[in-house]
Amino acid sequence: MAAAVVDADLSLVEGLHAPALAGLLERRRAAGKPPALLVVAPTGRRADSLGPALEALIPGAQVLHFPAWETLPHERLSPSPETVGRRLDALRRIASWDGETPLIVTASIRSALQPLASGLADVAPIDLTVGGRDYDLESVTRQLVERAYLRVDMVSRRGEFAVRGGILDVFPPIADHPLRVEFFGDEVDQIRAFSVADQRSLPGDVPSVSLVPSRELLLTAEVRARAAELRDELPALRSILEKMAEGIPVEGMESLTPALLDRVVPLVEYLPMGAAVALVDPERSFARATTLADTNREFLDAAWSAATAGAETPISLGAGDFLSLGTLRDAAREREGVWWSLSSFDSGASDATSDFEGTEYDGLAADGSLRVRGQGVPSFQGNIDGATEHVGQLLTDGWRVVVVASGPGLVDRARDVLAERGIAARRDEALIQAPAPGVALLLCAELERGFEMPVSRFAVLTEAEFYGRAVANDSRTVKKLASKRRNVVDPLQLKTGDFVVHSTHGIGKFVELQQREVSSGGRNAVKSIRDYLVLEYAPSKRGYPGDKLYVPTDQLDLLSRYVGGEAPTLSKMGGSDWAQAKGRARKAVRDIAVELVKLYSARMAAKGHAFGPDTPWQRELEEAFPFAETPDQLQTIDEIKADMEKPIPMDRLLSGDVGFGKTEVAVRAAFKAIQDGKQVAMLVPTTLLVKQHTETFAERFAGFPVKVRALSRFQTDKEAREVLAGITDGTIDMVIGTHRILTEKVQFKDLGLMIIDEEQRFGVEHKDALKKMKTNVDILAMSATPIPRTLEMAVTGIREMSTLQTPPEDRHPILSYVGARNPKQIAAAIRRELLREGQVFYVHNRVQSINKVAAELAELVPEARIAVAHGQMGEHALEQVVDDFWERRADVLVSTTIIETGLDIANANTIIIDRADKYGLSQLHQLRGRVGRARERAYAYFLYDDQKPLSETAADRLETIAVNNDLGSGMQVALKDLELRGAGNLLGGEQAGHIAGVGFDLYLRMVGEAVATFRGEDTEGPAELRLELPVDARLPESYIDSERLRLEAYQKLSAAASATAKDDAIDLVIDEMRDRYGEPPAEVDGLIAVARLRRRAARVGLEDVVAMGPNLRIAPAHLEDSKKVRLQRLYPKAKLVSGGDAMVVPLPTDTHDAALIAWVAQLLDALFPEPVTTPAEPQPAPA
Repeated sequence: MAAAVVDADLSLVEGLHAPALAGLLERRRAAGKPPALLVVAPTGRRADSLGPALEALIPGAQVLHFPAWETLPHERLSPSPETVGRRLDALRRIASWDGETPLIVTASIRSALQPLASGLADVAPIDLTVGGRDYDLESVTRQLVERAYLRVDMVSRRGEFAVRGGILDVFPPIADHPLRVEFFGDEVDQIRAFSVADQRSLPGDVPSVSLVPSRELLLTAEVRARAAELRDELPALRSILEKMAEGIPVEGMESLTPALLDRVVPLVEYLPMGAAVALVDPERSFARATTLADTNREFLDAAWSAATAGAETPISLGAGDFLSLGTLRDAAREREGVWWSLSSFDSGASDATSDFEGTEYDGLAADGSLRVRGQGVPSFQGNIDGATEHVGQLLTDGWRVVVVASGPGLVDRARDVLAERGIAARRDEALIQAPAPGVALLLCAELERGFEMPVSRFAVLTEAEFYGRAVANDSRTVKKLASKRRNVVDPLQLKTGDFVVHSTHGIGKFVELQQREVSSGGRNAVKSIRDYLVLEYAPSKRGYPGDKLYVPTDQLDLLSRYVGGEAPTLSKMGGSDWAQAKGRARKAVRDIAVELVKLYSARMAAKGHAFGPDTPWQRELEEAFPFAETPDQLQTIDEIKADMEKPIPMDRLLSGDVGFGKTEVAVRAAFKAIQDGKQVAMLVPTTLLVKQHTETFAERFAGFPVKVRALSRFQTDKEAREVLAGITDGTIDMVIGTHRILTEKVQFKDLGLMIIDEEQRFGVEHKDALKKMKTNVDILAMSATPIPRTLEMAVTGIREMSTLQTPPEDRHPILSYVGARNPKQIAAAIRRELLREGQVFYVHNRVQSINKVAAELAELVPEARIAVAHGQMGEHALEQVVDDFWERRADVLVSTTIIETGLDIANANTIIIDRADKYGLSQLHQLRGRVGRARERAYAYFLYDDQKPLSETAADRLETIAVNNDLGSGMQVALKDLELRGAGNLLGGEQAGHIAGVGFDLYLRMVGEAVATFRGEDTEGPAELRLELPVDARLPESYIDSERLRLEAYQKLSAAASATAKDDAIDLVIDEMRDRYGEPPAEVDGLIAVARLRRRAARVGLEDVVAMGPNLRIAPAHLEDSKKVRLQRLYPKAKLVSGGDAMVVPLPTDTHDAALIAWVAQLLDALFPEPVTTPAEPQPAPA
């Protein structure tokens, strides 16, 4: 292996790339050179898969992946803090390398060729340790700002921090969860992780935290000064540079790096001296490098030509261009390194010097080329018999064979499969010496590909060849578990002018949150300050200003945000129109409830099949799942299995956003049914989905004797006939198809489970056909439209529901760009996607001009293959186009909004929306949701016509969409809109009018009450309770300074204090406040005591508990005689007024707040004891 110490060009099959690199690095170490290696691959995916393979081959090596920015250097978009964090972390680890352990850095062409700012590894992180002293929270805050963290009031994404009192919440770029650091004076008292979704701490303490910068361009004093100098020279960039000069990080500021920093350096400069650089697949790498440089130049022209036009001194951003591979190679050689390239093609140069007959390698030729003789393993296309036969044949011929798979489940399965066919195989932990010929050796490791070396008779097969499942390389890494989503924090963000619904007074408009002084009246009046929400209602007289209603913060549970129509009419306070709207809705709701209850009784009476418990195979299938299941998934799977094991037919609805793992749940349920000898049918709305699901199921069932077939228009008649015959005689275990499954022709031998995907998209006639089939079959319906939680509670027990809410962890938010339409920008955006071998959606919503647009795009980007899809094409033609796009026969799909539903193409990660100002918010959200399904960073371009003025609302909408780019952050607005759809699907579409009349939340509450009434449960809604005592009870601003968070806390307390809340609800709210904001001050204690009292009064049905002057008035006071006697004895001065409608009790004088509250509680205990509840059916708590 002379090549280890000199430059070399190796040609060898792909499976040998990693083993050859491992060998070269070992030899290099033996020759006394530093064992450090940079591996450059054409794509990020290839770099990602080389890492684990090298780790498996060199045990103990430190393998780092250096990811590329998702943006191009000259683009006005910043890379995500997460990517930056991972890059800086890798650089810091390289800098602190010990020189002994082999160090391997994998990088894609993009990350290897992009110049970096120098000195990135020297920026010291902020280290905080529990128990450490001399920390000054103010200086920590300052340092965070210097390291480009953004200060917010509630932390929700990486690179943000919030300070509340002595609590610092911060989300470091490389952490899985944000951290909450509690300071006590100058000491760090405690550090814990918390969950973004509900802002609550997660169990377990964190001993210390290291906060790395979240940007690669830090706003140091020098950079700020340079920005200040440039801002006058570049008028077009003034706003960006001004902010930077003040030390505020700006979106896209990284693109100015070359102008603001003295020097940028290639990645090689960060590596140890004498490090080797290996270029894998040079042919593709060179091609990528060229297109990268061109596309980046295009961005430079599109984005900056205008901006730098007026500059007196032309600034050059050229230093930020991608380097060429030649430059990188020279830089490596300057640092005493060597350069190896590994190609799968044979150059033929080494034939001249082949004196090495009979060995594996021809020698190293004079020009440094070297050929390793080996060949790939033949592919068996998932036919496991072919693979085992091949292994058997090799072993018989005296070969040494190793089979590797990435999971213990798959290794065991391989051993069983070989043993069944009489082939000797043994499992081993590690490969220490050469395996014995004649026995296959099984190992658990991750290699990219297998190879065979005929001369030394040695073969390696990976699971890809053995099982034929092209393991999606990104999916093998076990994902970190997402934390369970509890109730999500959605601060009741009320802006002035938002519509709210008050359940007694109707629809009003929110004005503000106001503090007022309340006086108890009377001689020695006691004054206290309270927070109120001010609502405006319709004026009671024409021409007058609207009526105002002051809602005390402890009655927030009567309020909900109005969702339902565009702009509702305000109700009149005390008017009859609100009562009528409520009455109409109640009547409609009653009919639904009757319908739901009927369904339920019928199901309870039906007899279904009780499936048996899980089999060992079920466990094997589940272990082979490449991701870590989210807690929601595990819970749902358990619920479904429990339902299947009961004799009552299952009817469960599973809702969850696209890509949240519904399919895996279906896979396991289907497998369970098949294990019991039953057949499974899966009904999906489109032929493309038939195809996608068939592939998924076939891949997951690989290696098990299960037959999955599809039934859709893409089959020939002959295939369809075979499938139908197989369904009838029971040879086919599972069929996936469109509504063809529901026709008379399809006769199942023994159908046990029906899975329905996107149930809401089937018409009435299909649903009727289904009802006939589904009398005693288990049903699992899946839907991507979120079903509102409140509705879930309302129909609980009638229709079982499960919700998947945890997004898979490795999703990036989508980068959104809003701007005027610019052909250069469009061309650059499409090219950038083609660079990563991705695809593009281009949405243009006018059928008349869609072909013209497609022709323009073809001129702009001639190398792209463009397809057109719109709703006026025939259904067949449309399906064919979409299918071609999915099979990657086209790069750009120009289409109308028909793509907004259910089109899941993981490889399409850029969407360009033309005339975006013409769409509604939820539509834009839906469209944007088509991309960002894979691990690649997704881009959405919302373009408008700069010739025509934007309307105010359109500008607002585009701004909203640009700001909310998290996955499943489910932009409150769009989410609500979707929930409306979800509710409509479940309850029937004709409900829309009633929902608009009373608002969504109240409507759902009514559904719940109606259903409960029909099940014979008493749901007399609690009367509105006025509780006014002269005590200090509020959340002071010094405790929670952000208004929206204060409102949210009030709302939670108010809900916990209602009569129907669980007993420990108030304690849970206190825990949460203590966790998020620290120890509550005295006023908050008063608030909590009042909340407990309020709940106590509500449970016995009181309407008034009010301090009036020196007395306390309680109403209604219908006491039994024994209680009247007790009243006279305990409170001799008390009297009953107006025939027992109310009672008045003198207040004790000169008591402090806590004593007064205790006195009232005592009074209630004496005269209004809580009803003793017999343990009945546990009631679902209102959400």
